[in-house]
Order: sequence, then C-alpha cells, then structure tokens
Amino acid sequence: MTTYKNIKGIEIKYLSADPPAPNAGQVWYNSTTKVVKGGINGVGAWASGGDLNTARSTLASAVNATQTAGLAFGGYVSGAVALSEEYNGSSWSEGNDLNVARYGLKGMGTQTAALTAGGNSPTIASELYNGTSWSNNTNIPAAKTNAASAGFETSGLIFGGTPPSTGDVNTYLWNGSAWSEVGDMNEAKRNMAGFGTSTAAISAGGETPPVTVNVELYDGSSWTEIANLNTARRGCAGSGTATDGLVYGGTTGSFTAVTEAWNGTAWTEVADLATARATHGSMGTGSASLAAGGETSGNLAATEEWTIPSATTKTFDTD
Repeated sequence: MTTYKNIKGIEIKYLSADPPAPNAGQVWYNSTTKVVKGGINGVGAWASGGDLNTARSTLASAVNATQTAGLAFGGYVSGAVALSEEYNGSSWSEGNDLNVARYGLKGMGTQTAALTAGGNSPTIASELYNGTSWSNNTNIPAAKTNAASAGFETSGLIFGGTPPSTGDVNTYLWNGSAWSEVGDMNEAKRNMAGFGTSTAAISAGGETPPVTVNVELYDGSSWTEIANLNTARRGCAGSGTATDGLVYGGTTGSFTAVTEAWNGTAWTEVADLATARATHGSMGTGSASLAAGGETSGNLAATEEWTIPSATTKTFDTD
C-alpha cells in the first residue's frame, strides 16, 4: 500500500494542536481531535484599490513593480498623455511626466528603476525612470506600438506589436546599455499580455488577427509555443513569472473580466476582475497583482488588487 512517507519521503507529524501558520502542502495528525489535517492554498480574489488620478486606456506599467509599489505611465485620455503615477498599496500619486506623451507603449522594471519603449505613431522612443524622473534613452531598433514587454530596467524585452497591421514577430533585448534584435516569436501578433524576465518571458493572447489563445515562452534565446489560454482575447494584461503568472481582462469582441492563472504547465480560470476591461496596466506577482486603468465603455481610473491568502487549514476525510 502506498503511504504518505513513500510519496513524500517523510512521515506525518503527530501534533497536539494545529500549527498557527501552516504552509501549503504541510500535513499533520492532530492527536487531540484525532484527524488528519493539512495546509492548502487560499482562494485568490480581486479587491478594489485606489483609483488612478487620471482615467486612461492603453497605458503602460512597470511589469515587475509590486502591488504595494506600483508605477503606471502614459496612455490615452482624449489624446496621448505623458502622465506618470506611483502606487503605495492604497493610493496613486502623480510624479514627473514622461518626456514624450504616448499611448500603446510598454514598460519594464520596478517603481524605482523602470524602462519604457515604443508607443503610438508608432515610435522608436525609449525612456528610463530612476524613481524620480524620466530621461531619454537609446531608441529601439524599429518603431513599435501595441507590443508586449517583460524584464527589468537593466535587462528588458519588447516583442510583437505593430507595424505591420497584422502584428510582428520581432523581439528586442535591452542589456542596460544597448538594444539588439534577438529570436523571433513563432506567431506574429499584437495587443497581447507579456510578463516575466528577459530570460524567461511569457507572451499570452493578443490578435493575429483574429484574437488568439496562443502562448509562447522565451528562454533567453528562442520562443517556444506552450499551453494555450482557455479564452482567446486581445488587450489583456499579465504579471508574474514564467512558472507562476496571471493573465486578466481583455476583449474577445466584448470586454471581459476573465482571469487565468499559470502554474508553468497549464492555465486555470480563477476569480474574475470586478470590472471587465482591456488595455490596462499590470504589475506584480502571480499571487499579488495589480490591474490599473484601461477601457470598458470609456477610460477607467479603477484599480484592482489580486491576492491569494496564506495557506489555510483543511481537515482531510480519512474514510
């Protein structure tokens, strides 16, 4: 007979009381209540955060910023804007503007060290943020808008987008001093979600057109097609890593609130956003993400926070 020790290599601990803060996967026998218990992951959910000061769509964000130290910039109001805002976990405050107002741009990095590239027209413009102000940076090799991004201010990627109008396969790498073209994506696309690092990046959804479920993984040299999203969409956003990520929102022809979690192998539908939206800013991790702004029937200022609670205790049926 297979036992827990055979599977895990350790025996179940006998405890007189449940541990106060169990880890997910931890199992024990409570000798007082005489039942087997374990720690399981909490159920993730979206909750309202503080609104942006200016409602806007097609904005950018520092994709590896955190839920409590966020950065969103650029976007569309009634035209391109240069606005830059920082999030402290509860509210947004306006900082120094971009040097070039634009929408459809993409961002990498964190709240104190960010990189942006591309944007409407399209443009080759790139800028760096030092936590206080934006400065002009070396241009990307070719103009892009509605692309996707991953990575940091010293090592970032921008990929896909337009032109051409049907989407692009080109990927550009920033190494902290210069841009270079690296391995092409397998499928030309635009308006997709991007997240991760420059050596482990995810591209999810978008349009070729039409809207697609396609997902690709970049390993630092080439792209590989991996498990598809459950819902095809464009204008979606994502955050996290290549093994623990989240894609949320977008449009399938109508705006959607659908959220999918990635565990490195498969996508699982989880709790929806409270407000269906597309072209929104995104940042954070697979367990603590931030969705900011975007569009639905008009431009949005609303921010939502995704959180997965710490592991909770579950009693197992041993019958």
